[in-house]
Amino acid sequence: MKVAMYLSILLCLLKLPTLVFANQKVEVQHNQVQQLVKSGQILSLDVTLASIQAICHGKLIDAHLYQLDEKWLYVVQIRPLGEQIVELTLNAGNGQLANPTKMPSSCITEIL
Repeated sequence: MKVAMYLSILLCLLKLPTLVFANQKVEVQHNQVQQLVKSGQILSLDVTLASIQAICHGKLIDAHLYQLDEKWLYVVQIRPLGEQIVELTLNAGNGQLANPTKMPSSCITEIL
């Protein structure tokens, strides 16, 4: 009986990291990004940045690709002209803002 109890506790402990980290975002390495772009699963960062320049024009400070809940997301930091750094989360599959209702007020919208 004790062996069965110890085995069930051990099994629970082994599954704990999976349960705790299930909704964590995981950053992708450079070579993995290249394969995702090549396979057409995501847009390249250059293409994505070109599409958002009309929404938030500025200098790129930092960018990372994450997978969260089976979605690919670019998280980019941009410094609009003379402003503080703005962080945007973009859908890596289509280059659009992941949450368009939360556009930072410091971003400049240009009419094309």
